[in-house]
Amino acid sequence: MDVVDLLVTIVVVTILVTIVLALVTYVAYKLRLSREPAPRADDPGALRYFVSYPPPTPGAEPADTSLERLARDIASVEGHASET
Repeated sequence: MDVVDLLVTIVVVTILVTIVLALVTYVAYKLRLSREPAPRADDPGALRYFVSYPPPTPGAEPADTSLERLARDIASVEGHASET
C-alpha cells in the first residue's frame, strides 16, 4: 500500500465517520425536541423558561436595596443573637 492509497483510506473513513456523527446528532436533536415541556394550559401565551419583569413606573418609590438597609438587617440579626 503506497502513500496515496493510505491517504484515500483516511479521507474516506473520515467522511463516513462524519456522516454517522451527523445522523446521531440529528436523532438526538429530534429526541430532545420531543421531550420539550408542553405549554401551560392556564396561559398559552406565557413564557416557558423566563419571567419578564416590567420596568418600574416613573412615580413609584424605588425599592430600598441600599447599604443602609443591609446594615439595619445585620444589626437586627446581631441584636437577636445577643439576646439569646
